[in-house]
Amino acid sequence: MGNIPLTVRESLLPELLKMGDNVQKTAKELAPPGIIGPFCLEIVVTDSLEIYTFEISARIVAGTNVGIGTSPCAYLKYGEKMYAGRRIALEIKKL
Repeated sequence: MGNIPLTVRESLLPELLKMGDNVQKTAKELAPPGIIGPFCLEIVVTDSLEIYTFEISARIVAGTNVGIGTSPCAYLKYGEKMYAGRRIALEIKKL
C-alpha cells in the first residue's frame, strides 16, 4: 500500500485498459471534453484478482512523479531516466 508504482500480471492488462477507457468515455459524456491529460486509477487487486477502483486522480499523482522520479516504462521507451512530466512532454512533442 502506498504511492509507488507496482507491476501487475499481464493477464490483468485488458481489464485495466478497459477501466481507463471507461473513465475517459464517461468523463466526456458528463463534462465535455472530458479528462484532458494524464489521470490515475487508484486500485486494489484482491487475492482472487478482482480489481476495484477507489479513487480517480485527474492529474499526475505524487507516486508517479515527485516521489519516484522515474519509471521502468519511461526508461525502456526512451533509454533514459525521467519524471512523468518530461515523458508526457516528449509524447506530446511527437504528436
